[in-house]
Amino acid sequence: MADIIRPWFEGVRLHPDVESGKLTMATFAIDFGGVLANSAGVPLIYRDSKAFWQATYLTYGVTRLLEEALTRLSKPGGDRVLQLRSPFGGGKSHVLVALFHAVKDPQSFQQLVAKAKDFPKSEKAKIAGIDGEKFDPTVGTDIKGIHVRTLWGALAAHLDCYEIMDKQEKTLIAPGGEEVKKMLDKQPTLILLDEVLRYVERALGITVGETNLGRLSLEFLQTLTTEVASSTNAAIIYSLQASGREALDNISLLTQLDHLAARVDAKREPVIGDEILDVLKKRLLAEPPKMEFAKRAGTSIAQVISNWKAAEAPDDLARRAAQDESVKKAERIESAFPFHVALIDLMKERWASIPDFKRTRGALRFLAAVLHKTKQLGRQSYLIGPGDIPLDDPDVKNAFFTEVGQREVFQAVLDHDITGPNARSRRIDQQLSQQDPALQLVRPATRLAIAILMYSFGGVQRQESNETIPPGVSEKELLEATLGPDLDNITAQTVLKRLREECLFLHFDGIRYSFKTTPNVNKMVEDESENIGPNDTRNFISSELEKRIGSITNAAIIWPQSSSEISDKEPRFILAYLPIEFSEKSEKEKNEKAIEYLTKIGTQLRRFRNGIGLAIADKRQLDGIRRATKYIIAVENVKKKKTVYRLTQEQKDQLKEREDTERSAFESSMRILYNEIWLLKMQDGQPAIDRVSIGGRPMKNSDLHQRLLELLMDVSQKLFDKLTPSKIIDLMKMGKGESQLKAIDTKVLRDSFFQTLDFTRITDQKVIADAIAKGVQTGLFCFALKSRVREELNRWLVDKLDAIILRRVSAEEIDLESGYILIPDCIVEPEMPSGAQIQPTPVTTTSEEALQTSPPASIQQSGSIGIVRKISIELSATKQLLYKTFNALGNLAEKAGSIRISIHAEKSEGFERNWLRNAVKEPLEEGGIDAEIKED
Repeated sequence: MADIIRPWFEGVRLHPDVESGKLTMATFAIDFGGVLANSAGVPLIYRDSKAFWQATYLTYGVTRLLEEALTRLSKPGGDRVLQLRSPFGGGKSHVLVALFHAVKDPQSFQQLVAKAKDFPKSEKAKIAGIDGEKFDPTVGTDIKGIHVRTLWGALAAHLDCYEIMDKQEKTLIAPGGEEVKKMLDKQPTLILLDEVLRYVERALGITVGETNLGRLSLEFLQTLTTEVASSTNAAIIYSLQASGREALDNISLLTQLDHLAARVDAKREPVIGDEILDVLKKRLLAEPPKMEFAKRAGTSIAQVISNWKAAEAPDDLARRAAQDESVKKAERIESAFPFHVALIDLMKERWASIPDFKRTRGALRFLAAVLHKTKQLGRQSYLIGPGDIPLDDPDVKNAFFTEVGQREVFQAVLDHDITGPNARSRRIDQQLSQQDPALQLVRPATRLAIAILMYSFGGVQRQESNETIPPGVSEKELLEATLGPDLDNITAQTVLKRLREECLFLHFDGIRYSFKTTPNVNKMVEDESENIGPNDTRNFISSELEKRIGSITNAAIIWPQSSSEISDKEPRFILAYLPIEFSEKSEKEKNEKAIEYLTKIGTQLRRFRNGIGLAIADKRQLDGIRRATKYIIAVENVKKKKTVYRLTQEQKDQLKEREDTERSAFESSMRILYNEIWLLKMQDGQPAIDRVSIGGRPMKNSDLHQRLLELLMDVSQKLFDKLTPSKIIDLMKMGKGESQLKAIDTKVLRDSFFQTLDFTRITDQKVIADAIAKGVQTGLFCFALKSRVREELNRWLVDKLDAIILRRVSAEEIDLESGYILIPDCIVEPEMPSGAQIQPTPVTTTSEEALQTSPPASIQQSGSIGIVRKISIELSATKQLLYKTFNALGNLAEKAGSIRISIHAEKSEGFERNWLRNAVKEPLEEGGIDAEIKED
């Protein structure tokens, strides 16, 4: 039988203060001044050294600070002016009290703190402590029978050297460095300053000559820190308010104090990372939790989270990552027991950014109230997570809103959606428990709603910038914080959908959930979405594709319903975007349908089979794009009915926000909706599919159509927009040999590229025209009108005056319908006798379909008549002489457009092939020079 995980309160013993419900702020707020005065109003746990050390968890930061301070009292060197930083869980006053007890009662410190035995002893040290909250300079205070009003008088009285500051105390004039130095030199001295900003603020109102006591106090603090920094047996540890709110919004004074000793002080952070967990447990629990409870809870909850992530993982790699993460998750949950680590994280990372959040004392009071009430209610939760906060209890609710603020304005949210008698989350839970009684104690809707509320306050600071992510929680974060053995992800996601649809104050921006004090427009949008059918979303997506692709190119077909809708008339590459429903068919159906598209046009065989590709939608994107489409249409419908819905301006803004979110989701899905192209290939003599997928490849283009072209042309190199003349020669098998062709009909040539699967796949026929123009220019072959080409005695011939060769021509001059390309040997002088002209037999491809050719159309041959049509130059030159030919050859190239240079180099012992490649061939290629190199 599997282990039964019992509720958290069976595995811990609460601290007596928490157990009894004594949860006033004074219970958790250390009165540093009261500790210094040993006031009876301060709990014994703070006044008594033994009780204090027994209830205190020493973090690494506090331990280091204690050692550092004690070392400064006995040895020279090191930082002697230390400012306390106060992140969540690092109470400034608590650290000062720890330093006070360590020096005041070194015996108890040595006995109860294990590491203290290695620290320097401090029996002869004197302590001077000031609590600025308690010290009012307008009335003064008594220290060891001496009445003082100034900081310098108070410190001197504590250090039993008041006579040094007697005159300065009475005149309220700040002492100079010599007097301060005399005060510090009498014995090892530890000075502890807390909340000095409060004292300075009060002192600003006391006039002293032409200045005031506040400014003199700042002057004294600067002098004091300077003298302490240069001493050999003194140290100052001081704290400042953590925020402008704590400083009563006196930001300028806070900043002035913060920088007052900036050149001599050092910053210390008492609590770092997960140390907060031990701090909380030490103060709230009577003893450490039972480890078997913590381990079982951690393992069980982490396994549920791991199973959920693995089930939704897109691939094996993600599934393995989810399983690996489970171990770390279990360890963190175990370390935080009886709290869920997500609750501590959100308080530490989110609530800490709230101005009213009181950090340590507020967090302790809130968690103490939660522990007390949750145990009292006996709710069967494995941990106390963000969704387990009993907000229906007045004390817990009061403690919560005291920390996060906005108590009154959120009452409507609680009443309508979360804790009220007819709250929507309660209503959903009641309906669920009727269907499944096991959910009655789980209360999934209330758990999720409360968790969302917890995440609705404070923001998360991005590490890489000063940007703060707004309040709210993503679905992933929410599930990680609420799932457990009693609540699986399917139930949670189903319930979350209902909350989104039914709650009045729950807002969802497409990414984050949060409760706000303004009613949402989600319900309106959801109601409208119910009237939107599959055809509506389908037509919208199709229309958007047409806007994006149809306006870019006419070489794309959007959602053909049959093969006959994909043109087979134009010799160009066509990309057909198949309907998104195609991706939802079985593999067999998809293959059969794709072969039909690629090989047929209606009932006829497709001619240009090498000029077609099928864009296939990613099945994983369909749900997302359909959902976004549905809500885009629904939002539009709500906007059209704004009068009927009586939308306020705030609701209009929310609707705009929702529209932007859905548009963003739609655009994101649209960009990657199609990520695979299917081409035709022959396999074992049968048509087959050649699949080209983007997969995980990074693509430069974000546009949908351009991404697919990039995939075909740059990534997979299945499609080309350039062709070399030599490729034509190779593919058409042209040459001087007996079995090689001497002349090719350009129309047949063009059609062969789009018909024959073995040929290079090109974008359009202009690629062929460009290649022919380049071949003509370089003399690889000539171009002539079909009417000027003849066959005599089994030879293809064209008169020299009718052949275009060795000159620059544009692709527009090459009419593929009316011409021939011939090898140069076919060119003859015009005086040759003309024979009967015979039209050559067209070259055919090896495909099984018969090719249809159109009658040739005539074109005008481009030519020019001049005094000199051609010029040939032969020269021999050394490297130096070759440079001198540059101007002459450059002038000729500029006038002619381009020139062809024939180079012959010979060396008796020969050239090394590696040298030729590195020194000649590669530089020519890198320079973009099309050179034909022959080697003997």
